[in-house]
Amino acid sequence: MANPSTSVLAPGQVDQLSALVSGASFAGLATAYWMTKLGYRVTVIELASDLRRGGTPVDIEGETIEILSRMGMMEAVRAKALPPRDFEFKDEADATLGGLEAASRPDDLSARRYEIHRDDLLDILFGAVDGSVETLFGRSLNQLEEGPAGVTVTFSDGSKGDYTLVFGCDGNRSNTRQLVFGDADSSSYFMGGYFYLRVVPETGLLPANRTQVFSVPGLTAMLNGYDDRTDIALAFRSDRQIDYDYRDRAQQRRLIRGHFDGIGWKVPAMLAHVDTDGDFYFDQASQIRMKSWSKGRVALVGDAGYCVSPVAGMGGSMALIGAARLADALRRHPDDHAAAFREYEDRLRPFVEEVQEKAATDGMSFLFPADELELAERNRKLLEGIIDL
Repeated sequence: MANPSTSVLAPGQVDQLSALVSGASFAGLATAYWMTKLGYRVTVIELASDLRRGGTPVDIEGETIEILSRMGMMEAVRAKALPPRDFEFKDEADATLGGLEAASRPDDLSARRYEIHRDDLLDILFGAVDGSVETLFGRSLNQLEEGPAGVTVTFSDGSKGDYTLVFGCDGNRSNTRQLVFGDADSSSYFMGGYFYLRVVPETGLLPANRTQVFSVPGLTAMLNGYDDRTDIALAFRSDRQIDYDYRDRAQQRRLIRGHFDGIGWKVPAMLAHVDTDGDFYFDQASQIRMKSWSKGRVALVGDAGYCVSPVAGMGGSMALIGAARLADALRRHPDDHAAAFREYEDRLRPFVEEVQEKAATDGMSFLFPADELELAERNRKLLEGIIDL
């Protein structure tokens, strides 16, 4: 792991194959991996002082399994795969309305879906690039100026460097997107709700290897149970965006309390954890929908360009898919980044838009019904066994 004081390439010394990756999460580390394989000298910068840890587990399925196999990582993923979880929808008396039973074991080589803790996948990805890329923590982008042969980057510490290509892999609040494309708010699509998420030590609120969901109109509580921890999620619907300070944690706790006080099932025990100290995630349910994911020599990967939202359940997978699709396009167009970026977007966009649309409509109404009609329709589907998660 490089020290934050490590120097970057000096201005005016653009390597023929040099790439800067902003963000050291799944999209950034996967992009760094593939760019190194393509022969690029890669620098990764990350605003945080270390890898950003925490968060809920990641689903690995479909194309993502094939991509991780190509990267030589599926054996490591299987070794860390979590036991399958039953998925149950509950009523206030804790009776099960319907759900899905676990379908496969983590050591099943023919399994079509795996789940792995986010930190474990992060470690696998970082281990694959550590030592082969320059990683600079505590640093971000301040300015990008494109020239005929590359991009001159000014960093937050005042240092500069020149790179052939720059990749924004810095999440749905991407600083790269703001610097290159301007008004970030114009790309944000509000889905009509807010989420609270906290990971705590095992609570005893439900058995291990199980997910339980309880909903009343406009409110949903979800628990994910593991051997050593519990994910606590609380979500409320809103037909308008709420003006709140993302740095004011006390205000966010009050918002959750104001919506969930007096709700039954296991919600009172969940709220007890809301009131205690510890890290948590609170944000609006939103997606990033952009007209273009690239401009000049800069391209966006993952949530920075096309966040599908947690409702889709495949943000991590989309980051890995995007990085691999981008690398494949650059491999087919090694001397024409513009053509590669066009192909990357043309081939991936239909899939992204399909996932986003399903999450914004069916996903929201099924997991987080907004009113009595949506809740009744959701429960009817559960009773009839019509579940598509």
